[in-house]
Amino acid sequence: MTQVYRFVSVLAVVIIIWFASASFGPVRASAPSNEELGLTSSAHVLTTQVAGVENEPVLAPVTQAGWGAWEAVPGAVLATSAPAVTTWSRDRLEVFVRGDGGALLWQTFAGGRWSGWRNLGGGLASAPSCAAWGQNRMSCFALRQGSSAVWHIWWNGERWSEWQNLGGIATSAPAAVSWGAQRVGVFVRGSDNKMYQAYYDGQRWISWINHEGTLTSAPACASPGDNQVQCFVRGSNNKLYRRVWNGSQWTIWEDLGVSGTSAPSVASWGPSRVSLFVRGDNGNLLHRYWDGSRWIGWEDLGGNIASSPACVSWGANSLDCFAQTVDPVFNTDQGLIRRFWRG
Repeated sequence: MTQVYRFVSVLAVVIIIWFASASFGPVRASAPSNEELGLTSSAHVLTTQVAGVENEPVLAPVTQAGWGAWEAVPGAVLATSAPAVTTWSRDRLEVFVRGDGGALLWQTFAGGRWSGWRNLGGGLASAPSCAAWGQNRMSCFALRQGSSAVWHIWWNGERWSEWQNLGGIATSAPAAVSWGAQRVGVFVRGSDNKMYQAYYDGQRWISWINHEGTLTSAPACASPGDNQVQCFVRGSNNKLYRRVWNGSQWTIWEDLGVSGTSAPSVASWGPSRVSLFVRGDNGNLLHRYWDGSRWIGWEDLGGNIASSPACVSWGANSLDCFAQTVDPVFNTDQGLIRRFWRG
């Protein structure tokens, strides 16, 4: 998601006007109106302010000392997919997972408390992926039972919508990302193992755009700045690759020279800061990050995770990661666990 530190109020009007005319590709799909999505011309824009003064965050290096211990996510749940997590406010986490029977389950962490799991139904056939694109605004994407299309459900601040069919032929869980107010996109692996993108430009859905590549996992995408997107995938050789939208064009696929045993997860915690996560050969959560000029890592964060990780940042120098875990003795699912970093 577009993180808290990005949306300073001085730039808000400029961002919204700029994006109104931005486009990645041809129009091929329609979408509900802004009113149906709960959007208005005065979009909800997150700000980072202290005592009325806008501040550029001081970004800290990610070190082991800043990581808390692994902890269980409360609430009895039989998770049947990797989790998803997004945020639209400081110290707030919105966690999603597919439950027993395929229902989309949702839990909020805010004010130091967990809300408990809520059942949104849906009959999911994949892990969900969710992104916040404004204050108290979220979109979730998933495959549904009996369909290879990508489906979309959104939160307008008061209620969840009905499921919307975005079409496509997906062979992986989706990856959601927001790169600006009222902008949200979804990436998937297609039937030809290439990466495809659909996105909402503030008025309509545009789909599906072919990004080539040879994927062996679901993609993972994050936005490290306004009108910027970085996507990561696992390739046919199990190595991780990156493709970047720099505000004007997409780069070619970049071989990162490392491998993983799961789909990656990615989060941005400051301008030009990107953290990459993957499950390693030993089953632990591995992490490396881009400090603005080079990659730092890897570090082993433990966890004995049983799924792809899901990570997010609610502001500068914050990271929260979630995954399924297994009992090391009986090798059985033990629900969701969380580990967080504060710089």
